[in-house]
Amino acid sequence: MRASHLRSLFFILFALIAPSNAQQKWTFELCGMLPYNLSLPLTIRQTNQPDITLTAQYSSEPFITPFCWVWRIGHWTDHQSWELQAIHHKLYLDNKPPEVGSFSITHGLNLVTVNRAWSADGYVVRAGAGVVLAHPESTVRGKPFREDEGIFGMGYYMTGPALIAGAGRQFRLTGGLFLTLEAMAAASYADVPINDGEAHLYNVVFQLDFGLGHSFE
Repeated sequence: MRASHLRSLFFILFALIAPSNAQQKWTFELCGMLPYNLSLPLTIRQTNQPDITLTAQYSSEPFITPFCWVWRIGHWTDHQSWELQAIHHKLYLDNKPPEVGSFSITHGLNLVTVNRAWSADGYVVRAGAGVVLAHPESTVRGKPFREDEGIFGMGYYMTGPALIAGAGRQFRLTGGLFLTLEAMAAASYADVPINDGEAHLYNVVFQLDFGLGHSFE
């Protein structure tokens, strides 16, 4: 078969399998969140000191600044979407051992993920994977951690992987505006620096997200 015939066959097959009249749109959503954190292992290692290990219990205080939030941008083709999402989560260690004056990640245990989403009749399910961008604050054995280092000297560090999964409902309001209500689970692992050492932590959070979105068709 000649090369020109192969090209013609390729274009015919592509035309047959390619979606016709696919509807495409962009969406943007901004949500608040109510988080619930599981108690999971935390290990704090400091040079020339014994490790501190505990089952960490965290609170999040989502309505105290800086607030907890979720935003995402999606590009939909018919009923499937690729999304860029960011979750601004916060952790305060509640059961601090005596060696730990403070331990928190409150300018963000930020989970930045790329998601795949599917919709039907106003219901949406999504799953994604990405990275943790954390801003740790701590004082361990009387040594406070400096917060003016990290990425661009702003105290942020790329610290580990993250996974998310969620399901929810969109309620159309007017024009392209809609209300979002969803339940989401996020799992992450982070190695965050402390003064003269580092902390290794796991986090699994179940969260209820609620907010507004807009569709640009």
